[in-house]
Amino acid sequence: MMSKPNIVFILADDLGFGDVRANNPESKIPTPNLDRIAAEGMRFTDAHTNSAMCSPTRYGLMTGRYAWRTWLKRIVLPHFSKPLIDEGRMTLASLLKSHGYATAAVGKWHLGLGWQAKDGETFDPEVWTPHQIDAIDFTKPLKGSPLDHGFDYFFGLNASNNMLPYCFIENDRAVLEPDERKWPVYDTESTVGLMSPDYTSEKIDQVLFSKAKAWLNTHFEERQDDPFFLYFPSSAIHRPCLPTHKWIGKSQAGLRGDKVAELDDIVGRLLGELEKHGALDNTLVIFSSDNGGLAGDPEQALQKLADNGYGQVWPSRQLLGRIDEGIHSVQGRKQLTYSHRCNGEFFGYKTDIYEGGHRVPFLVRWLGKVTAGTVCDETICMTDMLATVAALSGETLPEDAGEDSYNILPLILGEEIEKPIREATVHHSGQGMFAIRKGEWKLVLGQESGGQTDRTVETEGQLYNMETDKEETTNVYEEHPEVIAELTALLEKYEREGRSAPVIA
Repeated sequence: MMSKPNIVFILADDLGFGDVRANNPESKIPTPNLDRIAAEGMRFTDAHTNSAMCSPTRYGLMTGRYAWRTWLKRIVLPHFSKPLIDEGRMTLASLLKSHGYATAAVGKWHLGLGWQAKDGETFDPEVWTPHQIDAIDFTKPLKGSPLDHGFDYFFGLNASNNMLPYCFIENDRAVLEPDERKWPVYDTESTVGLMSPDYTSEKIDQVLFSKAKAWLNTHFEERQDDPFFLYFPSSAIHRPCLPTHKWIGKSQAGLRGDKVAELDDIVGRLLGELEKHGALDNTLVIFSSDNGGLAGDPEQALQKLADNGYGQVWPSRQLLGRIDEGIHSVQGRKQLTYSHRCNGEFFGYKTDIYEGGHRVPFLVRWLGKVTAGTVCDETICMTDMLATVAALSGETLPEDAGEDSYNILPLILGEEIEKPIREATVHHSGQGMFAIRKGEWKLVLGQESGGQTDRTVETEGQLYNMETDKEETTNVYEEHPEVIAELTALLEKYEREGRSAPVIA
C-alpha cells in the first residue's frame, strides 16, 4: 500500500472533450490551468461517463456501479427526489473516511437529498412539478444528504443550477430559507422557484470556490496530519451559462465558452490553494466531466437576455450577430456554436449514446507518481474510481460494492499492461438506450441516438468500429453478426449477474 495521498476530484458539468485545449488544439476557449494538469500529468483519450446525463454519472462515480441497476432508468432525478444511493452502500467518501481521510463535497450534488414536507403537507419526490416547492419545509434537516454517505462536510446545490430550490445547502439543511420567487429568470430557470437572499445565478461557482478554500484552510488548521478527499462538482457549465463580469468575452465561443474559461480559472485557484498549503505535490488531482457537452449558446436564451434589461451585462446582441459562424439545431431550436466543437471530433452531444454524449476529458496529476505529459488511450469509465481508490488504500472491495468498477491505478502509474483492464464498458443514453463497447467494437441497441441528436438508421441496431471510425459515420451492423451476438450476450450477462467487474478474492 502506498502512502496516503490527498485526493481532489473536480467534476465539471456538461463540459465536452473538445472544450479542453489540451484535447483539442482548435478549441476556441483558453484553458491554461486544465492544460497545466495535462502537461504535468496524464491525459486520457478514451474516458467515459457511465451515462450521457448527470445524476446517473454521479451515482456511478460515487458507488462504482452503473446507475441503470437502480430505479433510475432514464434522464435525471427531479427537483425534490429521494436519495438515489441506498443507505449503507459504500461510496468513495465512506471508503476513504474509513481509512482516516477527512472528506468534503463542495458543489452540485444531484443524487437526492431527502427533503421534508411542511407539517400537514405532502409532495411526490418522483415528479417534476415545480409548484411542489411550496410544500417543502426548508427549516427541517435533510434525510439523505452527503453526510449520510461518508462526507464530513457538504456545501452546495441540490441539483443543477436551473433546478429548484435556488439556495445553498450546508451539511444537512438550507443555509438561508428560500422565500422569494426567482428573479431574474435566466434561460431554463423557473419562475416558480423560490430563491434565498444569498443566491445569485452567475456567482454560484465563485461561492463554491470560496467554500472549498475555507474548508481547506480549516482542514490544515485542525487536521493537517490527516489526508483529505475533496470532491468539487462544479455548477458550471450547466445552463444557464452566465460568466461573471471578469470573464465576459474571454473566449471566442460565446457565453458558454466564457463560462468554461471561468471554470478553468477556478481550477487554477484550487491548485493554488493546494500549493499555498504545501500539499499539491502529495495530492492526486483528477479533473473530468459528468457527460459530453452541449453545442453552444441557445439562440432563445441569448434573445431573452437581449430583450430584458437584466441581460444587458452580457453581450447577447453581439453574439446573436455571430449566428453565421455556426449553428446546431435541436428539435428546431438553434444553438450558436461559433465554429467551436465542444466534443472535438466525436459525434453527438449530452444525452446521446454516441461518443459525444459520454466521452469526456479525464486529466490526472500526481507529482512523482504520474509521468508528466503522458497520454493514455485505454478505455476507462467513471465507475472505475471506487476500485482505484480501494487499491490505493490497500483494500479489496466486498462483493456488494463497486460492481462495475475496475482498478485503473496501473494506468495512472504508467505501468505496462498485458491486456485491457476493462473487459467491456456499458454506455447508457439520456432516454435509457444501451450500448456496449469491447475493444474496437461498439454495439448500440437501438436505431436512434437515445438523446437529442437527430439520427435514425434502418438496421435494428448500430455497430461501429471505434478504431477506424471514431466519429461513428459508418454503421456496419449487417456485416458482423458474430460481433453483435458476442456483445449482446455479454451485456445480457452483465445484467443477469448484477455486475461487470470480476470479484477479487
